[in-house]
Amino acid sequence: MSSVARKIMLVDDNIISMMVTDEVLTSHGYRVSKTTSPNGCIAKVEYEEPDVLLVDVEMSRLAIDDLFSSLVNNDEHPDLIVVIFSNMEPAELEKLCQKKDAHGYFSKSMDVTRLPEYIDYFF
Repeated sequence: MSSVARKIMLVDDNIISMMVTDEVLTSHGYRVSKTTSPNGCIAKVEYEEPDVLLVDVEMSRLAIDDLFSSLVNNDEHPDLIVVIFSNMEPAELEKLCQKKDAHGYFSKSMDVTRLPEYIDYFF
């Protein structure tokens, strides 16, 4: 990772998953902001200006189509990396990633300690 600490916004309604993911990312030098609610996610992205949005697409009340249309391939957020983070099987995540034009995906069933290495790949 570069000497500049990258900012990651984690959007996940599973508190335990969020705590573990936050600890792993923070220990690798990332600055992590978190939200457990999809409400206001777009506004929080605009305020926080993260480099990466790590979003659990299986959250209740998440308007995934609105979120992706507002953030992916948008002139207001041209450098934002959007990574789908979910319990779905990797094959399902890959299809969803392609359908939503996300930058990547990471299954929660995978080894979360590999997540920083995966995110580093985008930089």
